Amino acid sequence: MTGPREVVEVTVTAMTHRGAVRDGNEDAFVIGALTAAGVDTIDPVVVRLLVEEPAVVAVADGLGGHNAGEIAAALTVRRLAEHASRSAGVGDLLREINAELYELAEADSACAGAGTTTAGLWLTPHRVFWFNVGDSRLYREDGGYLGQVSVDDSPVADWDVPGRAVDRTNLVLQTLGGAACFEPVRPHTGTERYVPGSRWLICSDGLSDLVDVAQMERILAENSDDDVRAVKALWVAAMNAGGRDNITALLVRC
Repeated sequence: MTGPREVVEVTVTAMTHRGAVRDGNEDAFVIGALTAAGVDTIDPVVVRLLVEEPAVVAVADGLGGHNAGEIAAALTVRRLAEHASRSAGVGDLLREINAELYELAEADSACAGAGTTTAGLWLTPHRVFWFNVGDSRLYREDGGYLGQVSVDDSPVADWDVPGRAVDRTNLVLQTLGGAACFEPVRPHTGTERYVPGSRWLICSDGLSDLVDVAQMERILAENSDDDVRAVKALWVAAMNAGGRDNITALLVRC
């Protein structure tokens, strides 16, 4: 006779918006079985997950300036939702999504160059696994500080100038799909333990490029007990900074 199965409750507060400049929204997100692609949310949405089987919470940011970036982002979040419970793990799944995007591009010229970045959490009842490809980001809040967990696939500019702070360019060194011919992908992955009450921020670069970490820390600290207000304030900050890209933010409370 087996005992009761372990269940972890996770609350996700999400918002996605085209921003102030772009005509459409090429960002997408997944929360468990829920996916959203190509939509604008006027206010944050709140989803409560009971994690008994593995579930994914993630952002996908379709490549601007490429064909069908929105299609690549939508396909990525759908596949993450469909196959989250696989025991093989999220790294293998991301490599399969990468191959599928290249197959799509080869089969349909309208999808040539379709690509996306992604970042997120693969949640199990026992551990939190993180992943990213590209420059979508994942942060963990710890003691009032926001530490970046994901690894940017971006070259550093002016790295050889002594005494100058490094700047990251807008170029992306690897994505899911997006190149003229097939390129393998090497996802960044890691694992963390659950810390009750902890918060994770997953976002597209439409937020992280315009709102620095110190400002995000202040916003989260000022709204430590209200994740809806926190996410809305992050969006407002990005819009006030010009809103030049699509903006997606998911605040995950474990």
